[in-house]
Amino acid sequence: MTDPCEIRAQALRILPVALFLGASSVAWGAGSAAHAQSGSNHADPFAPVVLGLAFVITIAMVGHGLAGRFRQPPVLGELLIGVVIGNVGYWLGNPLATLVMHLDDARAVFREIWRSGEAIDHVAEQILGHVSFEANGVGTQLRDITSGAEGMPLVYIGFALSLFSALGVLLLTFMVGLQSTVTEMARVGIQAGRVAAIGILVPFALGMAVSLWILPAEGTPTHLFVAATLCATSVGITARVLKDMGKIQTSEARVILGAAVIDDVLGLVLLAVVAGIATTGQVAPLEVARIALLSILFLGSVLLFGERIARAAARVFDYIDRQQGKLLFPIALAFALSWLADAIHLASIVGAFAAGLIVSDDYFHKDKHGVTIQDLVAPLENIFAPIFFVLIGMQVNLAVFAEPSTLLMAAGFTVAAVIGKLVSGAVAGRDVDRLTVGIGMIPRGEVGLIFASIGKALGVVNDTVFSAIVVMVMVTTFGTPIALHWSMKRKQRGHGSTESM
Repeated sequence: MTDPCEIRAQALRILPVALFLGASSVAWGAGSAAHAQSGSNHADPFAPVVLGLAFVITIAMVGHGLAGRFRQPPVLGELLIGVVIGNVGYWLGNPLATLVMHLDDARAVFREIWRSGEAIDHVAEQILGHVSFEANGVGTQLRDITSGAEGMPLVYIGFALSLFSALGVLLLTFMVGLQSTVTEMARVGIQAGRVAAIGILVPFALGMAVSLWILPAEGTPTHLFVAATLCATSVGITARVLKDMGKIQTSEARVILGAAVIDDVLGLVLLAVVAGIATTGQVAPLEVARIALLSILFLGSVLLFGERIARAAARVFDYIDRQQGKLLFPIALAFALSWLADAIHLASIVGAFAAGLIVSDDYFHKDKHGVTIQDLVAPLENIFAPIFFVLIGMQVNLAVFAEPSTLLMAAGFTVAAVIGKLVSGAVAGRDVDRLTVGIGMIPRGEVGLIFASIGKALGVVNDTVFSAIVVMVMVTTFGTPIALHWSMKRKQRGHGSTESM
């Protein structure tokens, strides 16, 4: 546990950083506006974009570093710093923070503007409703910040950051896939399969029940997305915690990681089904069957034939460019399969994950320095994935937490999320510590955030529900390392047994 004195010392270091970043966000807004209003013919229109990118990367770096000082997952620090900076900027009226806070609404509005050519007031009223222009609503804010000379640079920045964020999600999911292979997944066995199956079914059922109870006025797509989000398990966070503890070779770790991999595959299929239902606006059995079949056919084809195709294609890339082929081919494969998944109405991250499963270092010539695909892709993922988490944090409006209903919602989601995964550990078998397995399945991490962001982009998860889900993700991500450390120590002391739970 961290010493209280150390916590206070760290907090004193954090305060100047937070104030500096908040001031920087205001300065950035003024600087970008001045740049736009200068009207210089020689001004590079991409310059504000790279300035915004530099700002977000700096925020991510600070959050990453602070999380490390408190021995917490980096994703938690990136989320929290995004929440702080986003809300400070939003409350101070910073145009970039305002645009990012309403980024999903802005996407929908500007997409229709470019398609129809109509004025923003008319389009925003059609998409967001007349209430969006009342009491400084979303429509009013979007109109105000995008009008005038500084409007177009802000649009460039907002959508460029959105693009970089989407790229980070694909790279992140691809890296998760790289942590396993088709052969290893086949060897996971019945034990991990049971844990994964219960880890999907129970949280989904609890999520539906809690959502129906707390959100009775919402439609079925919202309930389904909430339930699907609670099914996720973060492979990266669990693996990192176990590795840092030196427990990666234990039987509990093998079951947890194996089940988490299966959990992700099942969760991605479930996400594809739920996203399809959300786009149709109703529960249609034939549509659900079609989407489920497409998901199974896509993943099945990739898993059955993907390795052979990838091996043959990798040899061609390796022959053409031996120096860069080991980096370029996996990236090209991930992007191509992401496009293919999207083309058949699956989530693009399904394709990126599948690409990670079927590509291997064995397909390329032996590197004398022992550099792997993960080593080559990791720097790209380290740059772009944090942008996703910072932007997710910046879209969490803390003002919604003034409402008791939001706090109740977040508490309900968190309880359902924790209980659902703890129950999954109960079927892990007698040869492992089942409480440890259940705890190891709890963190939602980046996977839960991806699910929630897709639901928000589709318009079936509103700001309040989204904020409550992010709180659930942060609580499970923050609490799991502590609980897992305690459970492992308990087992070492001999007080726990494989009969736990």
